[in-house]
Amino acid sequence: MVQTACIAAIVALFETGVVTRNAITLAPTIKYITDVAGVMLTIALIPFSLKGFSALIEREVKRKNPHFIEFFHAKSSARLSILFAVIMINVALYYCIGNNSALYCGILAAGAFIYSYPTMATLNNCLEQIKERE
Repeated sequence: MVQTACIAAIVALFETGVVTRNAITLAPTIKYITDVAGVMLTIALIPFSLKGFSALIEREVKRKNPHFIEFFHAKSSARLSILFAVIMINVALYYCIGNNSALYCGILAAGAFIYSYPTMATLNNCLEQIKERE
């Protein structure tokens, strides 16, 4: 919820004209580097947050961790924080520099954020797997 409010506030500031769009003008080389950095950041961190989280959860299910719920909560928060950082960086690049590819990367990260939001069904499924292994 807080993440959505932060993104909405940034978009509202730029879209209403309180803060000017494309306020930062860079040399073409630096703009290209920021474009590539935003895309590479997205390409690196989205699979890391999705697959890395799944691998950590699988490992803890196999270990039958007695504090699994706390572990699940902590790792879910870390996963969402990584994706939120990717979204915010790409939104900032889009509005400050006018980087269109950052907008697309931000949309991809937002899709991954929505997809990876933890649910009770996911937690219950993991807890059932732990019970089955006992």
